[in-house]
Amino acid sequence: MTWKNTQLTLWMVFTIIGSLLGSINSFAAEVEKAEADKTTKPSVVVQNKTVPANGTNGAPFSALESPGRTRFDFDNLTKLMEDHKTPLAAMAPDWLNVAIEHRTRYDVYDHGFTKNIPGFNDQIHQRTRFLFEIKNIIDPLKFTLELTDIRAPLANFGQDHNPTMADHFDFTQLHLGLHDKNFLGTGYAAKFEVGRFMMDLGEARLVGGHRWGTLSPAFDGLHFMMGNTDQKWSLRVFGARPVQRVTTSLNWNTPETYFSGAYVTNRDLRWANFDGYFLQLNESDNLRQRNLSTTGFRLFAKPAKGNMDYEIESMYQFGDTRNKSVFAHRHHGEVGYSFNTSMPLRALYLFDFASGDRDPDKNFDILYAKRRVEYGPTGMFGPFFPSNLMSPVGFRATLVPTPTVRLMMSHRAYWLADKRGAFVGSGLQDATGGAGGFLGHMLDVSLGWDPQWSYMKRMSFDFGYSHLFKGDYFDKVPFSPGMKDTNYGYTMVTFKF
Repeated sequence: MTWKNTQLTLWMVFTIIGSLLGSINSFAAEVEKAEADKTTKPSVVVQNKTVPANGTNGAPFSALESPGRTRFDFDNLTKLMEDHKTPLAAMAPDWLNVAIEHRTRYDVYDHGFTKNIPGFNDQIHQRTRFLFEIKNIIDPLKFTLELTDIRAPLANFGQDHNPTMADHFDFTQLHLGLHDKNFLGTGYAAKFEVGRFMMDLGEARLVGGHRWGTLSPAFDGLHFMMGNTDQKWSLRVFGARPVQRVTTSLNWNTPETYFSGAYVTNRDLRWANFDGYFLQLNESDNLRQRNLSTTGFRLFAKPAKGNMDYEIESMYQFGDTRNKSVFAHRHHGEVGYSFNTSMPLRALYLFDFASGDRDPDKNFDILYAKRRVEYGPTGMFGPFFPSNLMSPVGFRATLVPTPTVRLMMSHRAYWLADKRGAFVGSGLQDATGGAGGFLGHMLDVSLGWDPQWSYMKRMSFDFGYSHLFKGDYFDKVPFSPGMKDTNYGYTMVTFKF
């Protein structure tokens, strides 16, 4: 399939969706109906968003998301299931929660940006999840099982056998939890889990679970959490072994590799919400032989209509990789404003810096981070990693024209932090620095639609287009894939049962 034909297909899809959206009631009618529902039915709070009790496809879209967070990069199936917002969970008895999710995405790009794939590439990516919880039988114990099947049935460069792109029918969660609503009489809830689990720490800039892309890191070990991450304060402590993915056989934890840490949050002040953390990764003589300590803090204000908000996060890393001493750092900043308009609109200015070095082993290591929100689509695309990277100029805007439609547009410019270092993830490097450091800038546009009527209420649709305007770096770096700009597009449908 040529890029010209692909573009035509994408535009046809957008036209069809636009026609469908035009047939939906006006935004004012949607708001009036939502207000009527609020007066007759209770609601529950989920991640700072209000979910109607009769909601069937998750929370209405919101422009007032926590800083850095969008629904395109964070998982909400667990919360939907536990609030009985999925059909299977609604039919299950009180002691059982169950849900199934399937996602299929087709994505394509031309004029590649890497050394190994310099031209056209397309892929079909599929992910199927089965989530199962047993609770309230032997109170306060809860058993959680999640089976995940990730495949790439259409892949041109061996992605279907690459463990970062495919993982055939395996356990992503299998743990027993002890839950207490009043831990040791303190009045705070707590949970202790043992087994295989996934984690989202803060905005997942170092550790994140299910994501827009393909990799979903899991850990075997112990996990303790006390308090509430949305209110007051919380403490999280864990010690585990990262799970090493194998495409066609059961995954097992990585031998002689240990990952542990502590994460503290405080939410007492709207204008000074605070996170602090310390993470330790020890790989001994395995894999990349990383023995890294990462510490940092996050300070932010929660968005509110008619107000400005901000976020600052700084991370510092020290230790050694392959017996080479490492000191690296990464910083993220953003300033936003949420407009008090009938159609929710939020705009952000973004800044990012991640240190680099001529020796790739000394770059900032992103550990198990997510990238979709701040760096564009990932998976087979994902040209930018927060390692040896500087982006001092970036903007993102989110518009919610109706409660079921969400539009996002971002534009960012990128440079190498150290022009002698590697362009991480691309296989490109000019150790002399002669190629310069300007990588280019990227426009990213996406549309999300969660219909709430008839059988369509079990489906979510996502569409996107990104254009990478290549910088002078690609004209001078050895083994360059070429100076032609990269066009990338995707269509994605998700089913929840």
